[in-house]
Amino acid sequence: MADIFIVRGDTLKLSIDSIRSADGVDYVLSDTDVIYIDVKKSEADSVPIFRKTVTAADYVDGALPVTIYPDDTAGISPGDYFFDVRLFMDEKNIYTIIPMSKLRILRNVTNIPDNGGEG
Repeated sequence: MADIFIVRGDTLKLSIDSIRSADGVDYVLSDTDVIYIDVKKSEADSVPIFRKTVTAADYVDGALPVTIYPDDTAGISPGDYFFDVRLFMDEKNIYTIIPMSKLRILRNVTNIPDNGGEG
């Protein structure tokens, strides 16, 4: 997985297009499966800075959208962070879909205006 870049305070829309088992078969989430995307400053941190959760209810046209919203990164210092994507089927079956990778949060110049979203 390539590193992901986002400007602090921006919206970033990502998608998990397919989940493949070790034998190459596409896997579709069941109603009890949960995917967690944890972002941490250090891979050794026990608590994520923010977490995204995806379930079978989130499927759109066969893909699982993941959105990082402005509030997720607006208060975070620019720099390198770490994330992974893990599928929790139950307590005994956990699979890493995307191993540890970098999320680079870049500096912004323009601050988010406090004007109710009007330009």
